[in-house]
Amino acid sequence: MASQILERLKRLTDIFNRELGSMEMMEAALGRFREVLRVDRACLLYPCEPEARLCQVRCESVAPGFPPVPEGMENVRVNPELADLMREMLRSETPVVRHGGAAWADWCRQAGMPPIRSELAMALKMKNDRAWGLSLQRFSDDGWSSEEIDLFQYAALRLRDACETANLLATVKNDIAKRQKVDAELARSEQRLRSLFQNSSSSLWLVDLSGLRDTIRTLRRQKVIRADRYLRSNPALLDQVLTMIRVVDVNSTTLELFGATDRQSLYDNLSRLLTPEARESFVRLFQNLYAERHHFSLEFPFLTLKGRRINTILSIDVLPAPESHLILATLTDITAQKEAEQRLLESRERYRLLLETANDAIFVADAETGIILEANKRAAELIGRPVSEIIGMHQTELHPPEDRERYQRRFHEPEYRTATEGLHDVFVQHSDGRRIPVEISASRTSIGGREVVQGIFHDISERFQTEERRRLLAAAVEQVAESVIITDLQGNIEYVNPAFEKITGYTYDEVIGKNPRFLNSGKLQKYHYQVLWQDISSGKVWRGTLVNRKKDGTLFEEESTITPVRNNAGEIKHYVAVKRDITRQVLQERQIRQSQKMQAIGTLAGGVAHDFNNILTAILGFAELSLLRAGSDPLLSSNLQEIIRAADRAARLIDQILTFSRQTEKHVASLQVSTIVKEVLKLLRASLPANIDIIADIGTKAMVRADPTQIHQVIMNLCTNAYQALAGDTGWIRVSLDTVELDARQGVELGNLSGGSYVRLRVEDNGRGIAPEYINRIFEPYFTTRKKDEGTGLGLSVVHGIVNDHGGAVTVDSKPGKGSCFSVYLPEVDAAMVEQEARETRIETGEGRILVVDDEQQIVDYEVQVLEQAGYVTYGHTSSLQALEAFNELHGSLDMVITDMAMPDMTGLQLYDRIKRIAPDMPVLLCTGYSEHVTAESSREMGINGYLAKPFTAEQLAQEVKRVLDEQKGRAGQEGSGQ
Repeated sequence: MASQILERLKRLTDIFNRELGSMEMMEAALGRFREVLRVDRACLLYPCEPEARLCQVRCESVAPGFPPVPEGMENVRVNPELADLMREMLRSETPVVRHGGAAWADWCRQAGMPPIRSELAMALKMKNDRAWGLSLQRFSDDGWSSEEIDLFQYAALRLRDACETANLLATVKNDIAKRQKVDAELARSEQRLRSLFQNSSSSLWLVDLSGLRDTIRTLRRQKVIRADRYLRSNPALLDQVLTMIRVVDVNSTTLELFGATDRQSLYDNLSRLLTPEARESFVRLFQNLYAERHHFSLEFPFLTLKGRRINTILSIDVLPAPESHLILATLTDITAQKEAEQRLLESRERYRLLLETANDAIFVADAETGIILEANKRAAELIGRPVSEIIGMHQTELHPPEDRERYQRRFHEPEYRTATEGLHDVFVQHSDGRRIPVEISASRTSIGGREVVQGIFHDISERFQTEERRRLLAAAVEQVAESVIITDLQGNIEYVNPAFEKITGYTYDEVIGKNPRFLNSGKLQKYHYQVLWQDISSGKVWRGTLVNRKKDGTLFEEESTITPVRNNAGEIKHYVAVKRDITRQVLQERQIRQSQKMQAIGTLAGGVAHDFNNILTAILGFAELSLLRAGSDPLLSSNLQEIIRAADRAARLIDQILTFSRQTEKHVASLQVSTIVKEVLKLLRASLPANIDIIADIGTKAMVRADPTQIHQVIMNLCTNAYQALAGDTGWIRVSLDTVELDARQGVELGNLSGGSYVRLRVEDNGRGIAPEYINRIFEPYFTTRKKDEGTGLGLSVVHGIVNDHGGAVTVDSKPGKGSCFSVYLPEVDAAMVEQEARETRIETGEGRILVVDDEQQIVDYEVQVLEQAGYVTYGHTSSLQALEAFNELHGSLDMVITDMAMPDMTGLQLYDRIKRIAPDMPVLLCTGYSEHVTAESSREMGINGYLAKPFTAEQLAQEVKRVLDEQKGRAGQEGSGQ
């Protein structure tokens, strides 16, 4: 396989070692491409430029059995699909694969070529020439293998290099040959035409029509009968034909006639000599040549280089062979004759022609009365009225009613009645009510002995709208909320808008002429600004974020877009920067990311809590049962109590995790935070060393709605954190409490709080502070900067969870070596007193038959033992489906069902729903290690009779069962008595 590839590669590239010219090289290479890569057609396009109107098939190689490009069809119109292909070729450094042949479809139809189904193309980008397009085409096969693409790319690059080398070697030879050819041609022309050119008083032109001859031959092959009709129906071909005319020489009379200083200035401006109607004259000229007339004449209008129109009789003489590609054109200036004929025409007819052909609206009014006598079609279009209606109107009626009196006075002023003048900022009124801006050129003249005023009304709506858009743009820049800065190429400020002044604090006069670097905060590296300048100075648009400093020293972040501004020549002359202050947005995004991170960790914590609570329920429950049976063995009792205490600590740790994730039940009441602060400070004073000074500043007794236990935990955790920050050194902890009013902006900056009154708790210390790199992570669970045995990393995360769960926010301000200040904001409420609840704990006994179901066998055993000791008959199951079958058999004798929440096959809620369908009055007690869907409150709303969160003690289980059964008996008694 490798040897085959090498052989194909050798066949493709060995021709590049031959001494060939560039075109010979290209023709040979196309044949080799077609043979080795097995394509139907290989061709070279020039130039490969998407903006070009036409390109040419310079050379091609076609497989046997397929037609070559027909003569005369070498020119290819660059349609949108071909232009798109060229752009992709120029952008890409590798071959471009196209299927369907859309780029060539029109040309293939015109040339009678089969449709192209697949194309492999690449741009040959020459160093000293325009790019060429190399195209391999297949009429029947859609696919290109990677091997073919790689071979094509390598060989194409070799072809480009070989052609450049050949061009370089041929340059000197070609220059010499071209010079010799030009010299010989000039010598023959001079010998042939010197006598005629020197002695003729007519304008003489020697013109080479070789290009036209090719077009004529092409049209004849296409059996075109009338070339003039064909050209009129094909404007693009007419434009192409006009470019094929090459002027060889003109005489001095021609230079004088057209106002040219020398021949070259005339040749360079040939297109300026043609009037619009000259295109039609040229069509007639082409028809004569097409009809093989060797001598003919026709009128042909021209323009001089100064723009003066001249009328001529153009006489054409086709030179005999072998110079039949040349014609001698003789121009006879008949301008004066034409003007004389025109002056002989009736002035009325001349004036009517002017009226009807004018591009502007023309009104002719009586100089004395102002009554309109004549109007042209454009006038009717301008004001939306027929000419018959306009005639007889007073000229002031052309204008809006509010302007008519002013124009009436102007019409009767002596200067207006005797002079020709222009009026600006004038409006006429259309019949539909629109005001149309116009410029008026007015002049007095005499028609048939009658003094009239002629007004030419030029519609300037487009210019007026452009000026309005400019004024709108200027107003928008002045009023936009984003900063706009315009600088010169050196970066010196030439303009700033009012938003810049408002955001930065600098006035317009303070910054004009300065470089924007005075805003630099020093927060970004020099490399950042180097990249910025490299981009904009190279013409690119730069987008990025800058950290700048206001006049008052405040730092702010800006989202900036800096764009180069070019003049009409494409040169960069200014830079414009549009900047948006995103300081608040960045702060909010940072807070959102932190909140999402905390929420994700909380979700993980909730999932862990469920299984862990199930385990703790079994540990704590069986430890309590074992303790009841321990008897007088003190060592066994002590060991069991240690197990219970350890389980309690584990349960509290789970509570802390769930508190952080805001998924525990709160017991919310109205309370005074000051009361809890005092309790915590009393504990702290008793437990902290004497070298720690505790300062209390309780400035308010405001109320909040909160869980007192959780608020107690918040204060204790913050104070403990402050003590640990002192690291055993002498220091102080200040705890202060006050109320603050937050507006909407302050609330958002603190953590998306609403505006209003808040109780603020502040815990400060003068300890070691927090390093800047840690400040954004201190509320993450298990994140700590202390040693392994100095903390779990949950304290501040629990604070964050509790405060957020109470609709508040917590912030921190810290500087390394100077201490920290934590601020907690809780919404203030109006309340008369602090709600307090008392709870009496005692073990309850009872009687009844209870169905117990939990997917953990240990928990079923534990609940069964507790309930049987309390006097109940129990039926335990570890499958919810088996429990449902048992309930179907026993529900007539059962008094209650206890079910776990999370179980396979059927959840506790699904089991509850099935039980209620069978026995609507059956009380159900729901137990859960953790559920994000069911809480004590939501279970009551669903009609569930009881709820226990794991882990629970034997006392709690017995009490809840007793409570549910007693409530059920009470409801049954009320229904039996008819109450």
